[in-house]
Amino acid sequence: MFPTGSPWRRDPFWHLHSSERHYILTENIFTKRELQRNEFPTNIKTGLVVTPRWSRERLQNEAAALQYITSETSIPVPQFIDLFDHNGVLHLQTKRVRGTPLDEIDKASAPTAVKCVNAYMESTVLPQLRKLRHNTLGSVNRHLPLLLPSKITYRDKRSSWVRHKSHTQDFVFCHNDLGQHNIFVDPKTFVVTAIIDWEFAGFFPPEFENKMWWHAWDQTTKDDERTDQWIRWLSTFDGRIGFDGGDRRLHAD
Repeated sequence: MFPTGSPWRRDPFWHLHSSERHYILTENIFTKRELQRNEFPTNIKTGLVVTPRWSRERLQNEAAALQYITSETSIPVPQFIDLFDHNGVLHLQTKRVRGTPLDEIDKASAPTAVKCVNAYMESTVLPQLRKLRHNTLGSVNRHLPLLLPSKITYRDKRSSWVRHKSHTQDFVFCHNDLGQHNIFVDPKTFVVTAIIDWEFAGFFPPEFENKMWWHAWDQTTKDDERTDQWIRWLSTFDGRIGFDGGDRRLHAD
């Protein structure tokens, strides 16, 4: 997830460090990379070093997702430039996107901006994503593990998950973090200019895609009961009961 309160709009060039990534923005290029081992954060309570989960795999997934979305839809996403390893650290480079994050639109204009974004998401983005279907959960890169939204992994710390298969193409492509901080708009017209941060994207039941753009990140309420329902569904290996109560006939890969 891209850090909130970023200087993206205010400063043309910057370096930014989060608990999981290092970011570099230049006039035309945006780079995000894995942290080096000496940059890993330390847990304040335990004093132990915290290793970001699936850090490399998430960058690999985003690179694959950006190229896939560009080739299959008209959804505006950052233009993929390169995915490369430098001194054992994976870097993802994209063309810099223009516009303003939706959560940085001034308060007076925010309600109108959100309504404009919602209309675009409902009429253009979601229909195109739902046309992209597959019978296997997860990334378009079949070599990657199942990368789940952070709201799931925060509650269930298991190290790996099964990439279930369906006998039919039940799974649709989901971004899995369509919050205001990941949607860029023209600050005057509120036209969506880019949707960023596809690290957790992949094929999932359509119910996985929450309409998070309605509220700013710090105003979003957690739905632990719903999340636990997802976890129970993901943990079902016999596949007799689908996520929505239907029979999706899942089986483990």
